[in-house]
Amino acid sequence: MATALAALDNATVTFTVTASGTTVDADTGNVVPNTTTVQVSAYLKGESVNEVVYPGVNQVTTLFEGYVTSTSGLDARVVAGTTGQLTFAGQTSVDCEVLEARLPYGTSGLLGGTLASALGPKIRLVSRKQT
Repeated sequence: MATALAALDNATVTFTVTASGTTVDADTGNVVPNTTTVQVSAYLKGESVNEVVYPGVNQVTTLFEGYVTSTSGLDARVVAGTTGQLTFAGQTSVDCEVLEARLPYGTSGLLGGTLASALGPKIRLVSRKQT
């Protein structure tokens, strides 16, 4: 499914999602789920930047909002709280977290189906960086 925004791609996001099975962590002995990566292209805009200054540390929070333009859409395992690496506008990649994924009115029905097929799944990400 190609979206109308595909020509405007300005970001690539590589999400870390769960895979089948578990593994025992050699260092801690804890059982952890296996993971894999899912890469998508997106059209995003840097929505806002907030800088908070703490003694000795500055924290910069940037919000990104837009649409996934990959022909495969957005993997069902990508939900709020999923983490990944975001490369935005050719800049150095940064860690990010999904705040919201998919349109609130779904991808079926008249409104949801029309918007999802034209624009693709909506996504909102946050990146926090300490300097």
